[in-house]
Amino acid sequence: MPQGQAAAAPNSTLVRVAEWLRPRRRLVPVARLAGRAGPAEAAVRALAQAVPMAGETLLCRTLGRHKMLVDAGDFTHAPHLAMDGFWEWWTTRFLAERLKPGQVFVDGGACYGYFSLLAAELVGPAGKVLAFEPHPRSAGLLRRNLALNGLEGRAQVEEVALAGANAGQVMRFALPEGSPMNAHLLPEDLAGSGSGLGTMCGPGMALVPTRPLDGHDGVKPDVVKLDLCGAEEAAFDGMQGVIEANPAVQVLLCFNPVRSAAPADFLARLAGQFRLRRLTAQGEAQDCTPAEAMGGGDVMLYLAR
Repeated sequence: MPQGQAAAAPNSTLVRVAEWLRPRRRLVPVARLAGRAGPAEAAVRALAQAVPMAGETLLCRTLGRHKMLVDAGDFTHAPHLAMDGFWEWWTTRFLAERLKPGQVFVDGGACYGYFSLLAAELVGPAGKVLAFEPHPRSAGLLRRNLALNGLEGRAQVEEVALAGANAGQVMRFALPEGSPMNAHLLPEDLAGSGSGLGTMCGPGMALVPTRPLDGHDGVKPDVVKLDLCGAEEAAFDGMQGVIEANPAVQVLLCFNPVRSAAPADFLARLAGQFRLRRLTAQGEAQDCTPAEAMGGGDVMLYLAR
């Protein structure tokens, strides 16, 4: 084509027909996540993808619908989101079936916000999500993910660690390399503030504020999820006021006897307040005994009256 000669305008009818015929992959409806695992998992996996972004970040499509920014150096949680598009299908399905429009969901240990995003869609504009994540990097990505999916108006991010009834002080928070989901509070309480704290916080460590859930003014959750890498026992102690004020509250609590200070006593306490159940691999609540929960490994307990 001679220089300066305008290209012929494409046939607008052909362009519209070609666009209409172009294969499209529709987003997975959130209601479908409550169905049988097989077909829903396959639909989510078909849409899973990950794209490198600036700042050591990956952009993933999760649950066949959400855009999620995750840490590219994360070798525990992020690979599942990038390659499969989901995390803990049993918990995903359970929440998709249980959470209703207008409810309040507390996500204790929200990480990048996988469950916070799902809950924000399920509770709708009349509901509310309170996401607690003390890891500085993860909390920043969590805020971005809510905004990226247009859900920031339904969720409130608290960059604090949920802890016991006497929480409120600053504590040391371990940041394992390559595993932000396993970041955890150290047992020592660091009361006070100032230069003395800084000298006790080296590489792989952060200082984070702590708070009991009871200390969050006016919170009346319908569902509380606690996945806190060993701080579940303290956090449960710090939400007794919430439980007393909301007898119908439902609690999902990740239990591991190795990470619990007094696992048998803790299970006995849980069983004394709630019917003790655990989530199966299919996302169904099944009665279990304390002995079964002590069997080893992570167990997602479902506590409800």
